[in-house]
Amino acid sequence: MNGTSASSTDQISHKNLEFRANYRPQLNTRELHRIEEIRTEILRNFPALDRTLPFGPLCRQGLEDMPSLMIEDHSGIQLSVKGKADLNLSYRSLMLAGDGDLVAVYGARDREFERYCKRTLALGTAKVFAPEIADPTTTLADACRNDDALMTHAVQTAQLAGGINLVSYMATGGIWHLGSEIAQQAKVPVNIAGPQPSLTRAVNDKLWFSRWAARLLGKDAVPHARSVYGMGALVGHLRRFTKQHSAVAIKLSHSAASMGNMVFDSATFSGMSAAEMAEHLGLAIKEREWGNPFPLQVTAWEGPVLASPSAQLWIPKAKDGPPIIEGFFDQLTSGEIARFVGGVPSTLGEQIKGKMARDAAMLGALFQALGYFGRCSFDALVIGKNEQSSDLHWVECNGRWGGISIPLTLANRLAPDCQAGGFLVFSHQSDDGASIQLDQFLSLHIDLMFRAGGTSGAVLMTPSTLAHGRVELLIIAEDQASALAIAEGFASTTDNREGIRITA
Repeated sequence: MNGTSASSTDQISHKNLEFRANYRPQLNTRELHRIEEIRTEILRNFPALDRTLPFGPLCRQGLEDMPSLMIEDHSGIQLSVKGKADLNLSYRSLMLAGDGDLVAVYGARDREFERYCKRTLALGTAKVFAPEIADPTTTLADACRNDDALMTHAVQTAQLAGGINLVSYMATGGIWHLGSEIAQQAKVPVNIAGPQPSLTRAVNDKLWFSRWAARLLGKDAVPHARSVYGMGALVGHLRRFTKQHSAVAIKLSHSAASMGNMVFDSATFSGMSAAEMAEHLGLAIKEREWGNPFPLQVTAWEGPVLASPSAQLWIPKAKDGPPIIEGFFDQLTSGEIARFVGGVPSTLGEQIKGKMARDAAMLGALFQALGYFGRCSFDALVIGKNEQSSDLHWVECNGRWGGISIPLTLANRLAPDCQAGGFLVFSHQSDDGASIQLDQFLSLHIDLMFRAGGTSGAVLMTPSTLAHGRVELLIIAEDQASALAIAEGFASTTDNREGIRITA
């Protein structure tokens, strides 16, 4: 696909990025009218979502057949600095790059990993930059703007090609400012492969998403939840929730994965006064270093959980067709707070997948109508003892790339038929957490690793976590049983103290 660009209602391709529709629900006139009603209501409540921001006429939304600057900047996610997300994960963006592209990474360059991507995976040659970051709170986007070598190369690349794409993990204000600066210096267009910053922030807000998903799909489509803006409201709602549910959760509005979740057994607060509850919650918030966390979401921690699937979408511009629903993936989780450790193609039945596809199509169409463009996923819970009597609840939106979509796009590139065969995203932590060098890791697991032109094996997604004895893997195989067998080969030395589930 290098050097090509294609678009249809079933597939959109750009250079190394390919998105295929595996589910194609057709929305009827009533549903489309409902979407337009909700769009109008949202813009009446949040007029800034539809406002063009002053990034200049050459900095615009889109993705064209020209070189790209790839950057995985997690600064839009609460607690990302504390979790060292940029340091551990920024090299994943190299998996989306190819010949002629630029990649910005956080921390020092890992040339051995770059050789692995080029020689073993045959991903092409991209120019990698590691801008200097003296202050760990500096965003990767801002560090890029302050890096003369990177900016000079980006401007020259854009001028030679007549433009450049900026493909970012999340289209934050910092990303748009970086694009605007490149456009001003190069005097050619810069395409941002994501929504405007205000819409990016809105869709990633759990409170905002819960409100409008319920308005669009019905109140039973989301968990029982409330938005709270202070300790008094938090205690009040929590007291009511503990009488209705056996377990409750408190969630930060813009955190990813499990870092922003606190889960409590309702019995924890039995007999506590309001003041005692406030003290208990205040200590828990301080212990987790949440700072001033409000607004928060109070929600039922539901069960029994039959599955925790995510819907993976690419939302094109409206002129290029409806949102592309690539598939549904069961998330593998660990521990009480449901830490994400991987995912597999969903094993849910076609009836519930059909319901998920229609809901995801409506949510995607609403976002598209609001001006959303780019990667997006919706996380759900299937609650019940069996599918026939289960409830489907949409929990949150990830208006960005993520732990499933990056490997999925890479798998489309390395093994185009992987979704029909075996596909597994797997995070493996060694028993002792001992550091291992990249070359040692590759040699140790040589029989399990994927090579370009092959049909099965594991792909190392990022090098930084090896220093802590953890690997982030994409596993491709002829079928799902073979993919699980490869994963178990890596997990054979793990004692699974956290209860990591290898199967969905």
